[in-house]
Amino acid sequence: MSAITRRATAFAGALIALALLAGTFAVFVRSYPGQASDEQTMQSWATHFGSDAPTSGWLGDHQLAVLAGIGLVLGVICAGRRSVRLAAHAAILVIGAVVAAIALKTGLERPALGVGAANNSFPSNTVAAFGAAAFALIAVSPARIRGLVTACSLVGATAVSVAVVGLQWHRPSDVIGGWLVAVAAAFAAECVLPVRGRSVSAMTAGHAGRTGAVRQAASARQVPWRS
Repeated sequence: MSAITRRATAFAGALIALALLAGTFAVFVRSYPGQASDEQTMQSWATHFGSDAPTSGWLGDHQLAVLAGIGLVLGVICAGRRSVRLAAHAAILVIGAVVAAIALKTGLERPALGVGAANNSFPSNTVAAFGAAAFALIAVSPARIRGLVTACSLVGATAVSVAVVGLQWHRPSDVIGGWLVAVAAAFAAECVLPVRGRSVSAMTAGHAGRTGAVRQAASARQVPWRS
């Protein structure tokens, strides 16, 4: 698959994720049946968590520390692989997802249809952050451990998704929205700065070659010409 085809596929994936995001908002937030089913599902899950009202819980006390730890792990992996490209890709993915989720949550308006809290909580920026972090870990991990990293990352992000509903932070549609934002950000990062299908040696070879050429040229200028 050529670079142009990979970018076009990633761009299409981002558009599909955004279309699904808009559809989720229209069905579960803009309509009374959607709001009612969403609220009922959240209350049902909260019963299993013993939450009669929105509760901070362990996640509320530690989510920033956990995200900071994931950021540190991402930095260590990228440094260990000596790849600026991987680091930039991860930064675009995670920061893009968080900024987009916050902007949407702030900008979108939830119709007051008499169901639950009237303030808009779509999409979940917490889920978007953890989902994007999971995708970033998968993207930067070496191929030999990528399967294990994928399993652990997705299990962790799924646990967060369940927790935010059980703690009554978010309705299920908010969680779906958060995941779709993360998916769109992952595709967008791949479109802007592709890393899939590229080995680290290939990504760093060009940089090393350019650096060597610059040093060679500098040395040539410093050595006097001898006839």
